[in-house]
Amino acid sequence: MNYIGNIISQMNNNLIRCFIAISLPTNILDEIGSYLRQLKKIAPTVRWAKVAGLHLTLKFLAEQPEPIVKSIEKELIGISGVSQPFQLTVAGAGCFPNQKRPRVFWLGLEHDQNNSLIRLHDWIDTHLEPLGFEPEKRRFSPHLTLGRVKDQSGYRPVFDYFAQNPFLPMRFMVREITLMRSELRSEGAKYTPLYRYPLAMT
Repeated sequence: MNYIGNIISQMNNNLIRCFIAISLPTNILDEIGSYLRQLKKIAPTVRWAKVAGLHLTLKFLAEQPEPIVKSIEKELIGISGVSQPFQLTVAGAGCFPNQKRPRVFWLGLEHDQNNSLIRLHDWIDTHLEPLGFEPEKRRFSPHLTLGRVKDQSGYRPVFDYFAQNPFLPMRFMVREITLMRSELRSEGAKYTPLYRYPLAMT
């Protein structure tokens, strides 16, 4: 293998799969865990999420070389001044794209009246674009992914459960944004915080 080939090989071996996210407090994860246990009984063929890994993804960055990840870390330092801590509410459940062809089951997230979450999302899109990350073309739809569907039939009991047992609204304060590493393993993804960005306090 020539010199250039060695460099490319080293870069490929050092790729870091990462994303930017908001983590959830333990009390909400516990309630979601109880909700998921019932859903697993109703639809065992769905690939339901592991509660410990649930988070709100603001931007998925895919696999990146270490130097790019370092640049992302530095660029995101400015996010601390974009917003004060704000409230989010976990409420409602549904699926993408629709009940006839479900692919993803989710819990909804309602943001505050100041649109702090949307401003953070837009700030990330704008400030990472110079690093080669294209802004999202689809409208940002904040949600927590509960499960992914293998086939598109036989899920009426899930929708009935959503209707009869709505996830009661739970509020929490967002005080920081996290750059997270994702390692895919046979037992499921492992998430490790790379850098935390506290939101500005006044």
